[in-house]
Amino acid sequence: MILDDHAKVEGSEGRYVQFSVPLPAGVNPAVAESFQASFERAARLMFSTPDASQGVIERADEIVRLVTRLVEPSDELLFERQQRMATMRAVFESGDWLTSEQINALQQTPPGSKSQPASDWKRRGRIYSVNVNGREYFAAYQFDALCQPLPIIREILAALGPVADTWKIAAWFHAPNGWIATQGPGDPRPVAPRDALDRPDDVLAAARRHHGSYSA
Repeated sequence: MILDDHAKVEGSEGRYVQFSVPLPAGVNPAVAESFQASFERAARLMFSTPDASQGVIERADEIVRLVTRLVEPSDELLFERQQRMATMRAVFESGDWLTSEQINALQQTPPGSKSQPASDWKRRGRIYSVNVNGREYFAAYQFDALCQPLPIIREILAALGPVADTWKIAAWFHAPNGWIATQGPGDPRPVAPRDALDRPDDVLAAARRHHGSYSA
């Protein structure tokens, strides 16, 4: 999908020219407002009548300075990134995580490559991973006692659909989910999907209702 940000630039006679700037797919809409304001400043500078006292190099440097800070983070974008960082920290600290090397070592017949079989399982949609400081980790609840992927994980990932940021998947697994309730006596309480993997129908139904945020 292409997002269009409409910018207006005032002409030399006080007229406004409106045009569309196609933003690349995946650009967060929260940056559009700051993009428009910065682009208008850069356009006014580029299209203005050159000042005799301002040399070409100086004008070029000023344009570069504007372009390099063209997209300034909005309050909404900053809040989203803060929420993401808080989620990453809470999720990582509250669970058990395995590296591909550890998964390799736990196999009955470990493959020669330390990245296997985790890399192949992830490629085939059987498990998911997250990255922390450049290193890949896999949630331990995805595996059985022999360190093989639980079949329900593949079904859940398929139900959640394509997700660019896998921390959203981790947040979904870890957060108490209103669509999955405790069973037995007492008032029902939300249950985190990772704690209800033995209830495939309930977990899959909850996954299909997921909306892609950093919470359930």
